[in-house]
Amino acid sequence: MTDHASQKLTPREMIRAHAYPVLAAVSTISLVVIAASLAPIGKQAGYQNRCVEEMLAAFPASGNQQMKHFVGVASCAGRPGV
Repeated sequence: MTDHASQKLTPREMIRAHAYPVLAAVSTISLVVIAASLAPIGKQAGYQNRCVEEMLAAFPASGNQQMKHFVGVASCAGRPGV
């Protein structure tokens, strides 16, 4: 674009001149907010993984692997009666 320091810009030219920086700022802010809102979910997943690994380590090595995994996941998810 040419230098508009000495010219008066029309509203349409003002919008065209500032649309890209405004949209870039909005998208950047949106990505930061989305990343911040996903952080607690990732933290909870880490806790669940650690719990399941500890439960699997507590069971003997012999036995049904699927059942061990089910019991570990169920007990870490807070399901009663397992």
